[in-house]
Parts: sequence; structure tokens; C-alpha cells
Amino acid sequence: MKMLKIFSGIILVTFLVFMFPEGKTSNPISEPPAADRFGTAIIMTGAAARIPQEAALLEALYNRGQMKNVVFISGVSSGALNAVMLNGILSGKLTWIEYKNILFNLKNSDIFTQEEGKKLPVNTEPARNLYKKIVEEKLGYHQIGDLPYMTEISFTNIKDMYLKKKVYRMCSRKINEETDTTLNLVDILMASSAFPVVFPAVKIKNVKTIPDVEYIDGGIGEDHIPYHALLEFEKFRGKGVEKVYIISRKSDSTPAVSEELKSLGIDDKGRFDKLGISLDNILKKGIVKRLKEYAEDAPELIPYTYVWIPDFNENFLMLKFDNLKEQYTITSRWAKTNDPVLLGNYLLPLMLAK
Repeated sequence: MKMLKIFSGIILVTFLVFMFPEGKTSNPISEPPAADRFGTAIIMTGAAARIPQEAALLEALYNRGQMKNVVFISGVSSGALNAVMLNGILSGKLTWIEYKNILFNLKNSDIFTQEEGKKLPVNTEPARNLYKKIVEEKLGYHQIGDLPYMTEISFTNIKDMYLKKKVYRMCSRKINEETDTTLNLVDILMASSAFPVVFPAVKIKNVKTIPDVEYIDGGIGEDHIPYHALLEFEKFRGKGVEKVYIISRKSDSTPAVSEELKSLGIDDKGRFDKLGISLDNILKKGIVKRLKEYAEDAPELIPYTYVWIPDFNENFLMLKFDNLKEQYTITSRWAKTNDPVLLGNYLLPLMLAK
């Protein structure tokens, strides 16, 4: 039934292309005219230390003139950080050069430190201090409601991971029941980027609309691709968006769990990598699964949704923050010769291969 719904959405796109032949391109499926729709939505997954890959794609879209009508932004984990930075850039408080200077000068100690005799979780106070300096002092965003663009950030907690409602979607405008626009934005960013086990869970101060518990990365729940809030936003304003860009980072092709652990000072003698355990492979399957669910939940958005995930030979650890300039440069170069892919074109080969 799920596959049938997705196929139906893709067939609908193909029908619309035949109805409007001037919209045809060399792609097997093309974007039809957007009647009664307005604005662009940007949706970003988590990326950890691969955050510059998403940032480079955002800049490429910006330089292509695709961000003139942004009406919605969502992000989870480091995608939430990019969402806040994008608010600053689109509102003129931050330039791409300034943002790149921030990224290019980061190192692990700016994000976390490790206490003597304790490997995990790491101490993320350096990240909190960094976010305060940039988000509060430079950009002037103290509460999530201070963000000038409609923005959603996802997080969850260990207990709710196993319940039907797995994710809390905190927005800069009151479009759902859990949103409190007065909550501290840095607290929310810390919670959304608290990758389980490695980073400690985070308390959000002065909560009234959600449980007063510790929160973690929303990407491990339903919001691996945080699209649900877009559907809430469309319902709230009574009008659909005319274009959606889903932005993510490259999934490395080789197992690197042992290497990730080594960057945290933990030597497992290469056991995880020898067993072929790949966090990237798990995350990639998660992205594909959520894209299919997005197509099922919002088939009307299939013809207006683009997926942009970089694909190059170089591999980068997810917890190593001292090579962000290299990642940004490689991704920017890749983006010059590769376009965002319509969701139907992205999913169709995966479904036909089943």
C-alpha cells in the first residue's frame, strides 16, 4: 500500500508533465507549474562534523537565486545549526564569508572536550559557549521566536523514542501545540544536536508545553528528515509551498566506527570496522526510508520537491571538526556540476530496484 501511494504520486507528476509539455526537460520526471502555491521550503538533516557540506549546498542554492522566496526552514541536529545561520544570512545579519570563516576556523575543542578518566559522553560546554557567542551576541537571537523566518527545530528524549509521538517540533511561530516561542534558542540547539551516547542529553529551561526532561537529537526519531513541520506549516497558513529542497550530507562508503571512536580517544583495535559495522550505512538507509515516508505522507509535494545530497570520493568522519574548509570546498566544487534531483527521479530507481 505504501509503495502504491508513492507510485501514484510519481504517476501524477508524469501526467502533469504531459499536460504541460513546455515544462519538460531531459529528466524522466519534471516539475509542473505550481498553481496556488507560494514560497520555498528548506529542509535539512543532521550532519555532525559534515555540517559544511550542507552549508556549501545552501550557498550554491543562494547563488543560483533559489532563496528569494524562502517561507519555511527546518533542521535537526547540525541541520538545525544551519537553519539558524540561514536565518541570519537571509535577513542580512550574516554574510556567507562570515559564516565560512566561522566554520573554517573550528576545531574539535570548540565543540567538545573530554574530562580526564571519562571518555563518553563528552563535555559540550564549548559548543554552548560558541552558540551563545554567534547566535545570541552576533545575531541577536535569544528565543526561538526571535528567528525572522518560519523555522522548526526537532528534538526528542529517550523515553519518547519508544512512544507514538517520538519527536517534539519547536517552531519560531505557534503552529503546533508543543511550540513555545519564548524558549531559549541555544538550549534548543544543544538539545537537537545531542547525539546519543557521544553528547550528553540537555535540559531546556522554563518549559511549559513539553515535559521537563532531558532531550536529545531529534534525528534519531521520526525527524531524520524533518518534514512533518512543513505539513503543519502548510495547514497553518492554508497554502502550499511551490518548491521544497531537502538538503543532506554525503554518506561515506566505508565502515568508520572504529575511526570515529579513535577520534574520541577510544581504541577498539578496529573491531567495529572489521565487522563491517557502518553508522553511515544505517543513516543512509534512514534517509531513504524517510524520503519514501515523505512521498507517502505528502504525495502532492512530490512534483515540487528536490533532493540534494553530495556525492564525491573523499570521506570525512562525523566527529572530526578540523577539516571543515576542505569539506566545504569539495562540496562547492561538486555542486557546480550537479543539480538538485526531483524527488520522483531520486526515488524511482530505488523502487524499481526492489
